[in-house]
Amino acid sequence: MAMSASSPLMQWRRIEALVRAWLEQRQQLIVLLCGLQGLNEFEEHQPPPIQGRVRDFCQLLMDYISAGYFEVYRELVREARRYRDAPAPALAEHILRRLDLSTEEALAFNEDFDTDDHCLGLLEQLPERLDRLTLALEERFALEDQLILSVHQAPRRHALRH
Repeated sequence: MAMSASSPLMQWRRIEALVRAWLEQRQQLIVLLCGLQGLNEFEEHQPPPIQGRVRDFCQLLMDYISAGYFEVYRELVREARRYRDAPAPALAEHILRRLDLSTEEALAFNEDFDTDDHCLGLLEQLPERLDRLTLALEERFALEDQLILSVHQAPRRHALRH
């Protein structure tokens, strides 16, 4: 028996692939963040220049947050609405509202450090700002994991039954 392209299992697999790719992007983001935090001193002439590393981090951070909001979260909310046995839309909406604080912190960090000149002008503030951003991202990742587990796992059980 062939499955239609819109079967529950096919839909679940499509969303699963999207979530996995996004979580791989998160892992890259964490690696870059740890690399920045591992620097002992923030100096203009570190090889490679710190501003380039911060700029790369900012770009990936914005890509990650954008993919979350405009792709992953949207699909997870649709999935929550599609399946009645998921704890669902209300929980998803609650989690999305809580993500706003870390989004604001990430956007502010990006605005302050996204160019070489910005970064060099605020180099003394970078360690403290990285610490604040790290705390915000830790909370964000926990909320995103909660969203994935609570919304995406219930439809998996349903999809695999059909």
